[in-house]
Amino acid sequence: MRIYATMSLGLFLLLHLNSTTFAGDPQSGDASVQNWRDSQLRNINIELDPVEGVYYESEAPATLDLAEKAELCINAMTRLVNPDYDYAQYSYVVFRHDPPYMAMETGITNLNPKWLESLPLMRIMTGSRRNVDIDARIVEGVLRNTGFDGLTYQPPDHPGAFYDDFTRNRNKPAADITGESRQLIWLSIMNELTQDPTYRNLGDRKIGRLLEIAASKDDTLYFRRGRGYTPGEKDADKVDIMAITDHEVSDPKLGVVGTASARTEGSVAMGAARYYLATGHPAALELARGTAEYFRKHARVIDDSGKWHGWHFHVLARALIGVVEYGIVAEDRDMLRWARRAYEYGRSIGDPTLGFFAGIPSCDPCEFNPIAKQCGMDHARLETEPCSISDMAIIALKLTDAGMGDYYEDVEHYVRNLMVESQITSTDFLEDFPKEISQSTAVKGVHDHHQEKLGLLFYDNVAERGVGSFCNSRPNGWHIGAPGPTACGCCVGNVARGFYYIWDSIIQSKGQHLKVNLLLNRASPWADLDSHLPYEGKVVLKMKEKKNVSVRIPDWTNKKAVTCRRNGIIQDYEWRGNYIHIESLKPDDELVIQFPISERLVYRNLKGTDYWMTVRGFTVVDLKPQAEVTPIFQREHYRRSSAPTKKVTRFVSNQRITW
Repeated sequence: MRIYATMSLGLFLLLHLNSTTFAGDPQSGDASVQNWRDSQLRNINIELDPVEGVYYESEAPATLDLAEKAELCINAMTRLVNPDYDYAQYSYVVFRHDPPYMAMETGITNLNPKWLESLPLMRIMTGSRRNVDIDARIVEGVLRNTGFDGLTYQPPDHPGAFYDDFTRNRNKPAADITGESRQLIWLSIMNELTQDPTYRNLGDRKIGRLLEIAASKDDTLYFRRGRGYTPGEKDADKVDIMAITDHEVSDPKLGVVGTASARTEGSVAMGAARYYLATGHPAALELARGTAEYFRKHARVIDDSGKWHGWHFHVLARALIGVVEYGIVAEDRDMLRWARRAYEYGRSIGDPTLGFFAGIPSCDPCEFNPIAKQCGMDHARLETEPCSISDMAIIALKLTDAGMGDYYEDVEHYVRNLMVESQITSTDFLEDFPKEISQSTAVKGVHDHHQEKLGLLFYDNVAERGVGSFCNSRPNGWHIGAPGPTACGCCVGNVARGFYYIWDSIIQSKGQHLKVNLLLNRASPWADLDSHLPYEGKVVLKMKEKKNVSVRIPDWTNKKAVTCRRNGIIQDYEWRGNYIHIESLKPDDELVIQFPISERLVYRNLKGTDYWMTVRGFTVVDLKPQAEVTPIFQREHYRRSSAPTKKVTRFVSNQRITW
């Protein structure tokens, strides 16, 4: 008999808002900027409890477990924050400097919402109580800077408040459109977890204000500023175009186009569509439709063939998530087919085996995209942002779930390789990190630049606080401008949510049917999956409920050699596409599925460098040439014939998020 330790939980927010009441009068001019905070949120105090679920001990293979990776994410997201400035996150953790330091750059409106979205998901995956009080403080920091109009504004007096000249020169509270999108997803999550009307009220207000400031073009919607709207700003749909991104300002003659549109319209489509999925709010669907259609028709960044003409892989991939989110909730198959072509192109310009998506190739100007300077601006980029890998995994999962393809194999490659190899899981590498790099003129120059530009650097126990964060990687090592890691808060929020979607997709239950889509470890309410990959082709399913079961078998194995045993006895099965199907499994049944593991040597030329990868199943176990500093893919142990085991505490949540 399995004993479950049950904990009373339930993520809820102790505050009450009236959706039509604001913090004083929405005045015009500078007066509204001086008195912009919502009075009901200005001094709000919040309590958050962990999620409901059960804990139990188990013996499991010592193979990839995304719940363990999520626990590390929690460490980073709850410790890389500044309590003196509304728990704004430190944008950078510079491990390669001696000593390591943290720097603030983007304030609370752009990056903190990503952590708001991801932290509840990490709690569902792990049941972790680590620093759970910090979750509430991060929420308070954002809500206390929410304006009377429903948007959240960056206070000008925060260190590193503005990293673009436009908002810096104006020196006024400034909203960030991408951050508002991620807040909509967070509000959707909290609305679903708690059923507290607070989240619905605030989300509806944000949707209303975003529709108010959106400009229209040919029955589509767009934003003339990516960042820099001020509280209660009037006639925002007529302001001069200032399509601020972290890269460039668009050509005013063309309107908001290129990467700028991906950052704004694509992101808003993502947040609004998810909010509609969670609430059914009609205005959210209107906003999602308008922005998704604008991005497709007017952004001049992805043509009808699916080819990408813009730059910054992550920003375009994130915009594609928005298009897919909208296509799913609106049942717009034409939009989804366009997104599928775009995903296939993005996949083709990287390396899906490794999960390497470093940049977008240059292309000639054309009638579709006459912005010559944007075409291939980062074609020479050598590093992959972990955000890009997560984005591609999410797109692949959503397209697959929508019946627009079968991309589970892609996802297993992405997550088992560069996605997890980009995570900093310990500080051991610092013990022999070369002094000639950590004390070099180049690294010291970055430090001095941060000190001069941002003003506030932090040095106390930084390395340990940064464990769980992510850094850009070349195929064979951590690297960003110079060898060694610099982690970014953006990546933690983006990869963490990717972990959740992948984890949630491993096992799916619908009625009496249980599907195993990904061969990764997972505890669930219906069955526990133990994966012995990549050591051997073996997965074990331990049933908790009566189900008919389908298990996906990898394309790289010999499918004629697949064997299945139920409680030690040979079990017949039938093929349904790439799945083997077994009827009527009962609680406490143990299903053992085995198949040959394949190992192959794969050659790639990536960004002008030749690499040889030894791939065992889905997993790259060796990659040559190795990086001289902070090498990755040091995985020779995976070539053993059987997986080691370990005692683990498993957690099964009573809650999941509809996505």
